[in-house]
Amino acid sequence: MSTATIRALNVSQLTEMRAWTKYYSIARLMAFAGVLCSPFSLWALFYSSPKDYPFLTSMLFVPLLTYGCVLLFSRVWRGDRFVKLLFGGGIAVRVAAAGAYVWAGFYLYSVDAFHYYWIGLERAAQFSAVGWAAFPPPYTSSNLVFSISGIIALVIGDALPTLFIIFAFAALWGGYFFYRAFCIAFPNGNRGLYGLLVVFMPSMLFWSSAIGKDAMEQLFIGVAAYGFARIARKLDSRAILISMIGVTGAAAFRPHIGAMLAISMLLPFTFSNIKGGWMTVAAKIVLIPVLLGATYFMAKEAQSFVSGGGNDFGDTRHVLEQEHNVTSEGGSLYNQGTALPRRIIESPFLLFRPFPWEVHNFMSAVSSVEGIGLAFLVYRKRREYWPVVRAWRQTYVGFILAFTFVFIIIFSAGIANFGIIARERMMLFPIVLMLFCARLPVKNKIVSPAFQRYPRVQSRVSPQLGQSAF
Repeated sequence: MSTATIRALNVSQLTEMRAWTKYYSIARLMAFAGVLCSPFSLWALFYSSPKDYPFLTSMLFVPLLTYGCVLLFSRVWRGDRFVKLLFGGGIAVRVAAAGAYVWAGFYLYSVDAFHYYWIGLERAAQFSAVGWAAFPPPYTSSNLVFSISGIIALVIGDALPTLFIIFAFAALWGGYFFYRAFCIAFPNGNRGLYGLLVVFMPSMLFWSSAIGKDAMEQLFIGVAAYGFARIARKLDSRAILISMIGVTGAAAFRPHIGAMLAISMLLPFTFSNIKGGWMTVAAKIVLIPVLLGATYFMAKEAQSFVSGGGNDFGDTRHVLEQEHNVTSEGGSLYNQGTALPRRIIESPFLLFRPFPWEVHNFMSAVSSVEGIGLAFLVYRKRREYWPVVRAWRQTYVGFILAFTFVFIIIFSAGIANFGIIARERMMLFPIVLMLFCARLPVKNKIVSPAFQRYPRVQSRVSPQLGQSAF
């Protein structure tokens, strides 16, 4: 490109070009790191503790699953180089994260993933004697993970590494649905930055790369967010079905999260203007009583989440206090003995804690570094996300704000352990990060003729043109 052409580009477009060059470089670096770590990650998957689990079956299924995941992603990136690089690297780092999780579970601290694995094996072993009774109801929460692990073990045998890879790739697909949701909801948004965050953010990468509810929540919340982004653009039956699948799946593994999603979607949908004609009007008439019912259901499920019952505010406060005390164990405590009103007031800081002076161990130190980085991002993007927040009447912005508000209030009030918070808030990060990467459409934006003459540069630079595949 000649010097005269470069001078013709305006400052914002040049800034965009530099930003995209940086995003490509970071994506390449992460992909390279994932490939570079593959010897360790494969060793950790297969040989962390060979006496505790067989690995020969997994040496067949792990490469097959990885190859199948690459084939599936090759059908969705459709010529978009950034998406290809982003999720190609995402596959490599997911395998590395799964290996790191297996190794940490054997040598650093006990993890729930192994419990799901052993119970699943027991149920698979009972199948020959009792049939499908080996997978008893209820098919929700931890019992559902037990049954899924058992059914997979029934098909492929005793294969711990394969189970980890299946759940890790499920979470990666959740990241893809979040990415697509962002591209649809905010076509002018910074999709490069958001893609890097939703795929490579350490807490989301590590905690959702293991057998358990975290990976499945990442998948189904992503599906729900994608479906609702399509609803916010234009109401149709397919978008509603996708959204319902996501909410139902999230509720199956964590009922209170499904309830939070439902209320966060129904509230802005009911009071916003969405294209769809008579179908939208009819849907709103039907959904108003559903909204009231979902509100009641959310309150009940929130009480179930904190292990209690009752219907009034006094009972709810009691069970929140009870759950706060129950989680006040281990070496990562915070807000111990703090009154409920103060915990609610401090809830906006849930995204950034633990603060450096609250660090007591290695894992909390990692979470603290991530929190500092997120706080820096929020500060840098303050002029960009504030107009988005002010547009809270827009359907998808209202969904993001409602889900964030409900989530931080409930989890700040009910949890008193940084280890649990670091794991649970990864369900919030993909949604709240949309605020800090979103840009509202700019009316009467003029693109310079010189810029339009170079479509290859424009496809890399312009967030709107760069997502034609979506």
